[in-house]
Amino acid sequence: MLKYTPIAQFAIGLDHRVKVWNRACEVLTGVSAEDIIGTDHQWKIFYPRKRPILADLVVEQDYNKFLEIYGTKNPAESNIVPNAWEATDYFENFNGKPRYLYFLAAPVFDHEGNITGAVTTLQDVTLRKMQEEAMKRESEQLQQQYSLLRSSMGERFKFCNIIGKSQKMQEVYDVIVRAAACADSVVIHGESGVGKELVARAIHDSSERKNAPFLPVNCGAISESLLENEFFGHVKGAFTGAYNDKEGFLSHVQGGTLFLDEVGELSLNMQVKLLRAIEGGGYSPVGSNEVLYSDFRIVAASNLNLWDEVTKGRLRSDFFYRLYVIPVDIPPLRERKEDLALLADHFFSHMESPLHFDILPGKDIKALYNYHWPGNVRELQNVLRRYIALNSLDFMTLPENAPPEIPPEILSGIIDGRDSATDLPLTDAVGRFEKQLILSVLHITRWHRETAATKLGISRRTLYRKMMAHGLISTL
Repeated sequence: MLKYTPIAQFAIGLDHRVKVWNRACEVLTGVSAEDIIGTDHQWKIFYPRKRPILADLVVEQDYNKFLEIYGTKNPAESNIVPNAWEATDYFENFNGKPRYLYFLAAPVFDHEGNITGAVTTLQDVTLRKMQEEAMKRESEQLQQQYSLLRSSMGERFKFCNIIGKSQKMQEVYDVIVRAAACADSVVIHGESGVGKELVARAIHDSSERKNAPFLPVNCGAISESLLENEFFGHVKGAFTGAYNDKEGFLSHVQGGTLFLDEVGELSLNMQVKLLRAIEGGGYSPVGSNEVLYSDFRIVAASNLNLWDEVTKGRLRSDFFYRLYVIPVDIPPLRERKEDLALLADHFFSHMESPLHFDILPGKDIKALYNYHWPGNVRELQNVLRRYIALNSLDFMTLPENAPPEIPPEILSGIIDGRDSATDLPLTDAVGRFEKQLILSVLHITRWHRETAATKLGISRRTLYRKMMAHGLISTL
């Protein structure tokens, strides 16, 4: 049902006496029609106030403003266009209650075109004005926080533990600062090894939540059957082996930031339950009907195209839209090679090596710049470690799309001795071969699952399930 808002109107003459004062004016100002009709502005001396009273200013400003604009002349003779006058100002009624009023006033003319007075319509815009002022204060606070964060960045080639002076990294720093100044969810995109967790931690450490926990969770490393238990915890007796209550991630991250790495690996069922917790609906530990609540911020990361995951049915659209508020795209190292020298010197320093990028042999510097860096910053760190140990560059990377080499011992282990095809059922022989093949490819790709899955021609999720089936997860 629509709420009816009465229109406050009054009229005054050129003698500054009030002619009309409707009921809405009485409610708005606290002055009755009986007290004000027929009086002039001198009536206010009987109501002394430290601040102007609404009725005083409305009447007085209308009167004075109209005399200033129109005088008492015929507008046709003085070339004055009789437009309405409008303004918004702060007032106070007799109860001391503050009011912001918008008033629109227009002149009244007699049959000869002379001004005889004015009619004013009032509207209470206090709520709107207060909302505008609140938004302005919030904007000023955010701008102040943004300026503070920018000044705390110091040298622009280093922010928190992130190194880079390239234009692409400057843009990343700007997004980090803006993301830290608000409370919205963040999704970090980037190839493996670019430093997505460093960016997530920088957002947390620069935000108002910096004194609360930062909890990183690798969603791809948790078995689907354990997801709910890990995130929500369980109560004693919830299942065999649950001898005590256990708190989950959401309990530990209270007030802080939950970093979901490889968020695309979460099951659809888990996405539903986590979405409810993110939106304030709470969660229940396994084996309990009690609803708990946690205040946390989500920062997610993925090297997958999450929208593609939505279209393929592996990611819920409502979960995607809830997470995908502020995107942060981290460029691969091959697109910011001007940062190589800074990164190399940073790693040399942390490895307590006397080496510096500028004193490396020219052929080595050229090789570092010409290399494609498929493993990004993580690979650079490993290459430099080997360089310090071996005094030579060793990139240890297979050519693009090269098929995995199967060591002879894998095949011989299946067909020789007790494990020969004649001594094993077909399913066992295939299973053993599959396990050895997966182990070989994981070793070649340095246990980078995405690369291994690509070389095996299967999805990352399929590789994960096969690793679980063969008991390879525990070897990570």
